[in-house]
Amino acid sequence: MNTTISLNAFKAPSALCWNKKMSHFACKAFSALEKELKDDLLECYVEAQQEMEEIINRIESEGFSFDQLDKLFRSLHSMKGNCSVCFLDPLVGILHKLEEIVDGMRGGYIQYHPYLGELIIVVVEKVHGLLLQIYQSHVAESLLRDELQRGLDQIYAEEDDSKRPAMATALLQKSHQITQKIKAEPVATSVIVKVDFTAEQKNDIALFIGFSQKLNRLLGYSSERSERILKLCQLINVECKAPVNPAQLSAAAYMHNMGMALILNSKDDESKRQAEQNHPMVGAKLLAKHKGWEAAVAMVQAHKERFDGTGFPQGLVGSLIPQGAFILSMAVMFIDAVWGKFGSEYNKSAMRAVKILNFESGKGFPPHLIESFNAAIRKVLVAKSQ
Repeated sequence: MNTTISLNAFKAPSALCWNKKMSHFACKAFSALEKELKDDLLECYVEAQQEMEEIINRIESEGFSFDQLDKLFRSLHSMKGNCSVCFLDPLVGILHKLEEIVDGMRGGYIQYHPYLGELIIVVVEKVHGLLLQIYQSHVAESLLRDELQRGLDQIYAEEDDSKRPAMATALLQKSHQITQKIKAEPVATSVIVKVDFTAEQKNDIALFIGFSQKLNRLLGYSSERSERILKLCQLINVECKAPVNPAQLSAAAYMHNMGMALILNSKDDESKRQAEQNHPMVGAKLLAKHKGWEAAVAMVQAHKERFDGTGFPQGLVGSLIPQGAFILSMAVMFIDAVWGKFGSEYNKSAMRAVKILNFESGKGFPPHLIESFNAAIRKVLVAKSQ
């Protein structure tokens, strides 16, 4: 017996391409900058990019010139400096190696060649594309970044200068193939997750749904909150290299908040605080009364723990926290950031909520699970755009 979980109630603006085979990198400090500053960086980058293209075109049409090469170096240096100031370290490495190659031309130990000139233009263009990805979605493809860095390192380290033009051509071809592969491979847009339940589990799940709906009403939460959390949990889970049992995750998603019922009987702020601190343990005990949900119980009990050990109720750290607890916590944080717990605050950017989650990489959540979260959200955004 199985239950189909779709994402019809999950709204998200914008659209992004996602390829499950691609890994990604993020620049969290850059994402945290004010939009005005990031816009200014992009404008300056394009200006420097245009200057460099004009210089290289002038060299090609008028002949080699050390003066023009010096201008090229300075434009590239300014571009790299701006990216460095804005915490774009993964891109700075590429631009720095390109700068070293141009500096080698200025120093006379690397000979300028049209293929190297073309490589400079293309690499700067590819870096601009990666920068736009980070600007728009907080992550960019690692494969292209890594290949550009590797290829430039090899070109700079090559002692036989006559081999550099051929190496530049090979890197151009490789980067083009990677770009085409990213564009050509089918985009995974399915946001339907099928969960198989046994007959006994199905009966329990129906009971858990009832509990969850009743508690949401009593606490004044949105009636859709649990379903939204569940759907995102399952989407994150399928993006994990080693997914947890989806049936157990479903039970945890419905029952994680049951301990909050204690707040209804709290008469003062201190008792409310105590109830909130204890609610993971209480919820886990309630779920443990139903046989066969041991993994879900562990998820509920630990869903307020943090990767760095600063969570509660036990202050667990790292791998001592079940993966399902992290998945549940990420889903809750995102849904509440976008809609608010009461479901009436849908005036917040999904990208802002993504940023909040990504800030927690290595703190609240393991970095590899943040990647799974990003993958799930990208899939949602693509599906919503179609």
